Amino acid sequence: MNKRRISIVCGGPSSEYEVSLNSARSMLRHLNREKYTPYIFYISLSGKALLYKAKEALYIPKEKELHNLFDELRKLKNMEMNLLALHGEFGEDGTFQSILEFLRIPFTGCRSISSALCMDKYRSGVIVEKKIDVKLPKTDLFKLKDLISNYKYTKQVCIKPNYKGSSIGVFIVHNQKELDSAFRKLQKTFGLNLDVIIQPLIKNDIEVSCGCLEKKNGEIINLPPIEIIPQSSPFFDYKAKYLKGGSIEITPPQNISKRLANKISQLAVDIHKILGCTLYSRSDFLIKNNDIYYLETNTLPGMTDTSLLPQEANAAGISFTELLDFFIENS
Repeated sequence: MNKRRISIVCGGPSSEYEVSLNSARSMLRHLNREKYTPYIFYISLSGKALLYKAKEALYIPKEKELHNLFDELRKLKNMEMNLLALHGEFGEDGTFQSILEFLRIPFTGCRSISSALCMDKYRSGVIVEKKIDVKLPKTDLFKLKDLISNYKYTKQVCIKPNYKGSSIGVFIVHNQKELDSAFRKLQKTFGLNLDVIIQPLIKNDIEVSCGCLEKKNGEIINLPPIEIIPQSSPFFDYKAKYLKGGSIEITPPQNISKRLANKISQLAVDIHKILGCTLYSRSDFLIKNNDIYYLETNTLPGMTDTSLLPQEANAAGISFTELLDFFIENS
């Protein structure tokens, strides 16, 4: 049997560089070696790249081994499919997808237009609120430089960058001191031109996430939602997502009704469609008094062994290896 050459694209100049590498490690470990010959397309934080034949473990090339990204990219045309394990800016916001589309290189996941839209939490939220029967927390959009001089604490709020993922730069603010500290940290990390959204804090909520899968013919596979109970932090932040024991994740959810869980599963599908997603996506929600609040949609959600989408797929009877087969066969 002739094996298909498949690359896993990872790394990139992103705040989620390490998450991407961990996704690539899991994908490499679970990829069916009897069907595929895996390659790694590694992109460094500086934006250089190397395509190499994979071994058992992920290898991080040295700087002297790397080449110009665009020179190396053309080699991906020799791959039968390119599995995107990229997250965050550059890799999930449509930038990299638009390059691949221009070069006519096949890849898994959403196209550039829907990727860019979903990365914009504010504007994708506006569309979902108009088109889908779901609540949104009241959301205001600001430039950080305008917030620092004009915004004063009046109530508990959640502050987050509009274009980042993995809860990077998210702050729960309970007083003026915490507000000032959040602004300083955001400025130091991202600069004064950062787009920031502010939402009122929803207390005593239940956090859930739900993905869906889409076949090449447009048929949708609903997945069960997953309930998230942070352990290491007061909310599902970076540590709670990626540190061992950082959170308890339950599929299907235990603290909401089956009716509500089914509604969330269908909402994930409706949002996937209205935002123009393809192949797969995962949407995040908060539940308060049986009201469902939509937060955002991820077009390249994490693919580590403990990530939410693989857990949801497993609960639906789809193993990690079968999930990767699905991505390749339906792209």
